[in-house]
Amino acid sequence: MKKNFKTIAAAAVLAVGMLTSCATINSGAALAEKAPVGPKMGEAESTIILGLFSSRGEQNNIKQAAMNGGITKVTQVEYVDQAIFGGLVIKHTTRVYGE
Repeated sequence: MKKNFKTIAAAAVLAVGMLTSCATINSGAALAEKAPVGPKMGEAESTIILGLFSSRGEQNNIKQAAMNGGITKVTQVEYVDQAIFGGLVIKHTTRVYGE
């Protein structure tokens, strides 16, 4: 009975660990000294699987995010990474702010 309980408990801990996700935000410094964040925001996203395959390839960059937001003058860049399934899948978002 105790052996079954330990096995079930270990499986439950492993399952919860694999299904949780965490996010990190790396906010880049303003590109122009003392520049305001800007009224517009644009995003470009991709999903990276096993660190090998990306859903968007090289289309998740500052230029694409600026185009998506209609921004011609970028003042700040922010990167957001969200790990899913213990880091097997990573959702990477590039956000830009500007005019």
